Amino acid sequence: MIAVISNPRSGHNRRRFAGLAAALAARPQVRHFVTGSAAELPAICAALRDQPVELLAINGGDGTAAAVFAALLDTLPAARRPLLALLPAGTANMTAGDVGIRGSLHGARRRLLGWIDAPEHVPGTVVERAVLRVEAGAGSQRYGMFLGAGLIMAGTEYAHRALHARGLRDDFSLGLGLVRSLWGIARGEAEFRRAQPLSLRLDGGAEREFDAQILAVSTLQRLFLGIRPFWGRESGPLALSLIEAGAPGLLRNFPGLLRGRPGSRVTPEAGYHSHRACELRLSFDGACNLDGEILQVSRADGPLRVVAAGPLRFLRL
Repeated sequence: MIAVISNPRSGHNRRRFAGLAAALAARPQVRHFVTGSAAELPAICAALRDQPVELLAINGGDGTAAAVFAALLDTLPAARRPLLALLPAGTANMTAGDVGIRGSLHGARRRLLGWIDAPEHVPGTVVERAVLRVEAGAGSQRYGMFLGAGLIMAGTEYAHRALHARGLRDDFSLGLGLVRSLWGIARGEAEFRRAQPLSLRLDGGAEREFDAQILAVSTLQRLFLGIRPFWGRESGPLALSLIEAGAPGLLRNFPGLLRGRPGSRVTPEAGYHSHRACELRLSFDGACNLDGEILQVSRADGPLRVVAAGPLRFLRL
């Protein structure tokens, strides 16, 4: 059996959902679950527990994918978790860009349907990725594959305000948001130069205080537009990069940072940090972006504990 979970209100689905729904309805081996609420997902995943599912496709954006990851990890034992296929049907689709079905939504749907009809004729690659489990105060936890703060929050706010409202989506909108953020830094605009004071502790080590201009944590190997802004050499599943406010030569060094190839002047002493870890703890007062969901964080509630969950398996076509 093959299952598909669709969020018809996600970015690209709003105008293109009916065609896929009709195509899936014509395939008796497919169970199609249409949902608009994360609260429905545990029951859907529980319904899949009693039948072997060869593939579970997620037709939504990063937020929908993260909600399905949460339901799978909390509901099904590792041996019963199906192979996953991500369609780029949301607004940003950064997760699908790394582990999902490539290309436009139209092309990705066509390849998925081709694989459903004749998997032997549409070869794919299976990859594994861990998922971020973010544990906050009062026992709450969320899942995702990218967490950002500082300049990333400023870029997120700009994208929601000026790009997504105009229908700009996918890597193009994220790239424009990045360029606008860098332009804001170059012009000295307060919105893009504000720092995020925070405390960071890696793998049980000493807690350190930073004024972070950029903080990024991910289990993805590549982010939007293929960037790889992590250069830590440790072996943990969590990749983290932190750039302190006032780090010299940020604009000059940025191209190398985006490729994960920092120059000789990019050092911890200069305010540039990148590590791989198994666990990290963050304490701050402010907001962060977890796969498109904005989390409000307070030191009074205790630190955010971020660990790796999974891994999950993904089909790339």
